[in-house]
Amino acid sequence: MRRVGEASQTGKKTMTANIRCIYCQEDKPESAYERSEHVIPQSFGKFLNNFTLLHLVCDACNQFFGDNLELALARDTLEGQSRTDFGVKKAEDFRSPGHQSRIRIKIDEGPFKGAYAYRDYSEVDGKVTLQPVPQIGFLQVESGERKYFPLNEIPDKQQFEELGLSFQGPKSIRVVGLGVEEASKKLAEKGISFRYEGDVVSMRESQSILTEEQATIDHTIFRATAKIAFNYLAYWEGGEFVRQLSFDWIRNFVRYGVQAPYPLVRVSQHPILADEDMRRRVGHLVTIAWAADGVSIFAQVSLLNLFTYSVALARNYEGVRRNVVRGHFFNTYDGKILELGTN
Repeated sequence: MRRVGEASQTGKKTMTANIRCIYCQEDKPESAYERSEHVIPQSFGKFLNNFTLLHLVCDACNQFFGDNLELALARDTLEGQSRTDFGVKKAEDFRSPGHQSRIRIKIDEGPFKGAYAYRDYSEVDGKVTLQPVPQIGFLQVESGERKYFPLNEIPDKQQFEELGLSFQGPKSIRVVGLGVEEASKKLAEKGISFRYEGDVVSMRESQSILTEEQATIDHTIFRATAKIAFNYLAYWEGGEFVRQLSFDWIRNFVRYGVQAPYPLVRVSQHPILADEDMRRRVGHLVTIAWAADGVSIFAQVSLLNLFTYSVALARNYEGVRRNVVRGHFFNTYDGKILELGTN
């Protein structure tokens, strides 16, 4: 915190406090810190005696994180979309990123086997259901099944033979999630004529429940989870500690997307808790500790205990050494935060 002189109404200078944001590193007046920054974003639950940063993250950075990182983390990750399954969020409050989602869901059985879908709230069903991605399916010559392509992935006419696909013959083309006119236009762009013959069953009426899911965990999601780790460190060790140069790589990655010369975030399915394997407790986990080299500080973040993100907070830390070993479990069932033991 720095103090700067300001002229008062009497003409004398008074001292007011300027605070350096731990992310943008700009000195700003206290009035620029009206919002609170939570270690675990509130979109993932509210907790008793929650871990909150006060006067450490400026309102501009807080707004940027909410609009650009936390929104993607909450709506477009497997963890975020699982919140309704675990009671963290009501089904009617579910907000889908739509068919451009980072999560690709493929129907694995039934009349629409191979078709793509995304999750969204259905007012008709009163719950989150699968909705079809706009796509077109073509008959596979050898298997007799269909291979589906989202509209931006439809192959050119000359590629069909090498892909083993056919667009000729009755019902060789199936349109899902879009109108006939739009489908005809898209196919015409690829040199394919389409005659509408109708579907036997709509995807909504299909009873398929077995799906295959693939999630893209990209730069934005890594930055969002790294923010949780850095916030956790700041909550326990304070602003002056995390403002040190040793943490510049991680702060600039979170705030500006600057890549370090080494991986800052890695993701795995290994559990954080030693007594867990396939069956896991429902809640969030955050830990910090010194790495095996004794000079680097690492964190682990797991939302809803699904995936583990390992975050390199500092490599070759050069400041005064502290006993930075800590961990907590955020219980989404009762809102309690439990301290973890270490071994």
